[in-house]
Amino acid sequence: MTQVSSVLLVEDQDDLRDALSDQLLVTQEFMVEQAANGQEALHHIAQKSFDLIILDVGLPDTDGRELCKVMRKQNVKCPIVMLTGHDGDADTILGLDSGANDYITKPFKMAVLLARLRAQLRQHALSGMQVLRWGPTRSNPPIRS
Repeated sequence: MTQVSSVLLVEDQDDLRDALSDQLLVTQEFMVEQAANGQEALHHIAQKSFDLIILDVGLPDTDGRELCKVMRKQNVKCPIVMLTGHDGDADTILGLDSGANDYITKPFKMAVLLARLRAQLRQHALSGMQVLRWGPTRSNPPIRS
């Protein structure tokens, strides 16, 4: 049985948010909570930890890149995948430099998005398997999602 990952989907376009949520749920790999703006997103992350956040850049109350920075300052460690209609190199650089793990431009193929989400989750899980050694002492440091 596949492990189910909790996802926060932050997208202001109702139709796209609902369609993405449905597509994620149908895979039976994800449990999805939705937010339509930055304020709702911050409320969700204050309530619980997520395995992954999908974050639109163009939100009505804030720029998604700024929201990503705020999330990182609040110690959100899970992968953040940004979705955007801006496909320029400068936009990609700004998105990744804001703390996002990946930057995907719209329109996208759902199969490609799912593969990239799974890749981010795998990479994050592997980063938590690091063991610190200092002489005879070994530690597996906790990671907050």
